[in-house]
This record gives sequence, C-alpha cells and structure tokens, in this order.
Amino acid sequence: MMSGILYTDDQHTGIRLDSPAWFAWLGYGVTFYYQSPLGALTARCELRRRGGRYWVAYRRQAGVLRRAHLGKSDHLTAQRLDQVVVLLNPVAGANAAHP
Repeated sequence: MMSGILYTDDQHTGIRLDSPAWFAWLGYGVTFYYQSPLGALTARCELRRRGGRYWVAYRRQAGVLRRAHLGKSDHLTAQRLDQVVVLLNPVAGANAAHP
C-alpha cells in the first residue's frame, strides 16, 4: 500500500484506505505492506481464539524484528497505521518526539 491505495495481484487493486471497500477487504485479506513518509510496515492477519481476526504489524530493521498490535479490522485506519509506523521505526519515532 502506497499513497493510501491498496495494490494487490487481483481485482482488489486500487482500493482506497479508509473506504468501505478497504474495511470489506480487511475482512478476508491476509497481509499487506504499508508505506508512508514516516516509514513502512508489513501487516498480517492472525486468528485469535477469542476475538477472531486481529492485525499485527511487523518491521525488520538492522536485523531486529519489531512487532506491534494494530487491532481488529474496524480499527485499521490511516491514522492507526501511521501511529504504528512511528512505533516500529525508531528514527521516525525520535523525530516525531523532538520536532
């Protein structure tokens, strides 16, 4: 995902982030890559015993794999993705904390 648009290898390419189609796709999608000016992450959907589908973000940097919880599909907004990008990217997090 770049510029707020989902890119896939099927008919779902072109879905805009935060649109009704985006939230519908999250109901059956498995993974996506998100990139913003603040950094990047890979999101994967995991199944939980209680609560069903739950999204987790991952980023490997300098050989270290970082992980952060994104939440359920209905919470996966552009704002939430950017918050987690900052958490997973120490450089962006430091710059955001000290403008």
